[in-house]
Amino acid sequence: MLDVYRLQSGRIQGTRAQPSEALSDAIWIDALMPSFDEIRAIETLCGIDLPSKEDMREIEVSSRLYSEGGADFLTASVVHGVQSGRPTFSPVTFILAGSRLVTIRYCEPKSFALFSTKLCKDVPTDLTGGASPSADSILIGLLETIIDRLADMLEAQAVDLDQIATDIFTTSGDKKPTATKAFKELLRRLGASGDLSSRSRESLATLDRMMPFLQLVLDRRKPQKETRARVKAMARDVQSLNDFLSFLSNKINFLLDTTVGMISIEQNAIIKIFSVAAVGFMPPTLVASIYGMNFQFMPELGWHFGYPMALGLMLLSAILPLIFFRYKHWL
Repeated sequence: MLDVYRLQSGRIQGTRAQPSEALSDAIWIDALMPSFDEIRAIETLCGIDLPSKEDMREIEVSSRLYSEGGADFLTASVVHGVQSGRPTFSPVTFILAGSRLVTIRYCEPKSFALFSTKLCKDVPTDLTGGASPSADSILIGLLETIIDRLADMLEAQAVDLDQIATDIFTTSGDKKPTATKAFKELLRRLGASGDLSSRSRESLATLDRMMPFLQLVLDRRKPQKETRARVKAMARDVQSLNDFLSFLSNKINFLLDTTVGMISIEQNAIIKIFSVAAVGFMPPTLVASIYGMNFQFMPELGWHFGYPMALGLMLLSAILPLIFFRYKHWL
């Protein structure tokens, strides 16, 4: 489907359009999962060939950042699906074709919905930074929203890791052994956090590669001075997020090692209990085995107090090893 944004009465208005409608006055055309007819309509309007879904997934820089037919193509991976609990990332292509911005995407990142809502609600200068909105300023505002959204996700991830750390060390302070279910839940949360970190790193890597090319494109299009400053600020934000993500990755590895260590300690404690129990039952078993022999002449067999004596001997042989283990601080 095509969401078309036009300048009307000094404000940006967004509408849902059909491929057969006139799109020549559009400043921004957002193609979400476009059909064949919608792709043909955009190609005819801009005089360019749009990349296919398979082309957008190419990892070569030359396939993601290039100029062709008088238009500039920039593709970045955007993280989405965090709120549903299944984070992933998908490529999104930004095309500057003359005075028009075209975005092609096969996913629904929340950053697009946030930006489009604010773009149509606020005065253009609030988001685009210029007296009148342009394709360049809308692109920069959209990328700023994507980076801000990614920063918010990393901040939420940091809070979640702090809670995981608290749960781990609180669990380690309990006297009762931690249940297997609790360990599985901790590992699941750490795995989800690690997965989000890897996808965020991939997204930041594509944005980091995009910034120098975007600066070259804007310099060729002779942007305003404020536009250059905003691009430099985005580049610094991407670098700072990369540094913060490295810190989060190290923290995830630390918490994962701690959790695995806690599991080993719990397993060793359980094995220790069984080992002590086995040693404790060995002397009584020996006594019972002796008096279970089928010899004809055993003095205690005819003794009136033989049975209580055997029970007492087994009980004493079980208690003495436990006292010795406690004295050695093995228990």
